[in-house]
Amino acid sequence: MSKNNGLYNVLWIDEDADSMTFKEIARKYNINVYQTRSWERGKIALANRFESYSAIVLDGNCVIKDGDEPTPDFLYQAVREMESIFAQHEERLPWYVLSSGSAPDFEKTIQRVSMGERAEMEEEWGRLFYRKGQDLDDLCIAIKHAAARRKDNKIRTMYADVFRTMDFYFTPDARQTMLVILKALHFPEESRDFDPVLYYTQLRRILEHLFRACNRLGILPDEVLGPRDKVNLANSSLYLSGREVNLGSRVVRYKRPGQYIFPPVIAQIVKSILVVANKNSHTVELDTQGRTVIQDYYNSLHSNNFLFGYALHLCDVIIWFGRYARKNYSK
Repeated sequence: MSKNNGLYNVLWIDEDADSMTFKEIARKYNINVYQTRSWERGKIALANRFESYSAIVLDGNCVIKDGDEPTPDFLYQAVREMESIFAQHEERLPWYVLSSGSAPDFEKTIQRVSMGERAEMEEEWGRLFYRKGQDLDDLCIAIKHAAARRKDNKIRTMYADVFRTMDFYFTPDARQTMLVILKALHFPEESRDFDPVLYYTQLRRILEHLFRACNRLGILPDEVLGPRDKVNLANSSLYLSGREVNLGSRVVRYKRPGQYIFPPVIAQIVKSILVVANKNSHTVELDTQGRTVIQDYYNSLHSNNFLFGYALHLCDVIIWFGRYARKNYSK
C-alpha cells in the first residue's frame, strides 16, 4: 500500500461495484480508497495494515463472507469486531456508513450502531451516515477532518508529558506551535509548506512562554523578565541558570553562587536555542542576519533536522519544568 497518491488511506467495505465514483471524488481530497467486497476480507486488511488506514467506510447491507448474500446483520457484526480490533491496537479509527439506506430496518440499524462509542466521537469524526450518490463530498470532508485530528491526537499521545505541562502553563498558541512542529517531524507528507526559519523563531517564542510561566510562579522576578510586551530572553535564561544578570543599575542573581533553577544540562539547551543565529537573544524575533544564517543552513542541506533537534531538546526542557513546578509549587 502506498500513500504517494494521497495523504489518507481509507478502507471501504462494499460488495457492489462503484464505477469509481467514490474513489474519484475521494482523490480530489487526497484520499486513497481501498475497497474489499466482504467484511471477512476487510477485517483481514484492517488487522494486517491497521496503521496504514485513516478511516473505515462500511456499506449498510454488505456480505460477511465472499459468496454470502447481503445481510442487515452486516453492520452489527462489523462494528462489534472493529471495536475488538481497536482495543487490540489501543486506538480507534474514524468509521462511517455509506449506503443507499434501502436495507430492511435500516434506520433502526443505524440508530443502534450509532450509540455508545461512535456517538461519543461524533463531534470529532462527523456524522455517521452518508447517502450514496448524494453525500460523497461531505463524507470526504469529514474523513479529512477526522484523519487530521487523529494525527494531532497521536502526537499529543506520543508527547503526553510535554502537552500535559503545556496545557497547564502555556497558552493555546504555544501548544499549537509545538504540535505543528512535531507533526512536521513525524508526518512530513502533510507539512510540505513547513518553514524551518519561521518555526525556529516560534521555538524561541515557546521559551518566552516558559519564562512567563516562571514569572507567574514567582521564580523569575519582573525586573529580570523585562517589559510585559517583550520578554528579555537572555536575562531570563541567565537568572534561571544561576548566572549574574546586569540590569544596568545593579547586578542580580538567583540566590547564592552555585544555586540555580535550571540544572546545567537544561541551562545549556536553553542557551543553545537562544544563541544560535542571534548572539544577543534579547527578543523572540530573529534579526535579518539571524534569519540568513538559518536560511543558508537549510538551503545547503535541505533538511529540517536542525530545527527538529532543538524542538526535541525543548520538549525535555518543558518536561523538566512541569515536574519541577508540580513538585515545588503545586498546592
